[in-house]
Amino acid sequence: MYLCSSYKSKFQTMKRIVLLSVAVLMFAGINTANAEGDDLIKMLTSELGITSEQAMGGAGALFNYAKEELPSEDFDKVSEAVPDMSGYLDAIPALGGGGNTGLLGKATESLVGMPAVTKAFDKLGLSQEMVGMFTPILVNYVDEKGGEAVSGLLSKVFSK
Repeated sequence: MYLCSSYKSKFQTMKRIVLLSVAVLMFAGINTANAEGDDLIKMLTSELGITSEQAMGGAGALFNYAKEELPSEDFDKVSEAVPDMSGYLDAIPALGGGGNTGLLGKATESLVGMPAVTKAFDKLGLSQEMVGMFTPILVNYVDEKGGEAVSGLLSKVFSK
């Protein structure tokens, strides 16, 4: 069937509107699904007076430290208790020297453990003292979501 050009144009416009609407609804659904994970960010920002970016990156750095220190099956339990764990881990700032290929730049790229946490906090504009302020909030959050046994795993790691 042949459509005149004005109908064809209107049809293409309607098609674009429908596709855009579907995309908006899908995005809204994703945000709703992650709303529970935002509880942690809300707690960190309100209790510590920091930005969402700092909260996400700082939590990610500490969760990554726990991932390094815990056996994988234990970290899996923590990860199950924290909605969007991958989002937190992805929010850790790059620790490289901003294109610095010198010895110091390469050394900071390979940081692990607590030095990586303090370097991430520094890149986020957070002091080292903030690490100690984050940890009880993370432990309490995991306790609420996953129970005392799971939060105990984090407590052990953070008290080293």
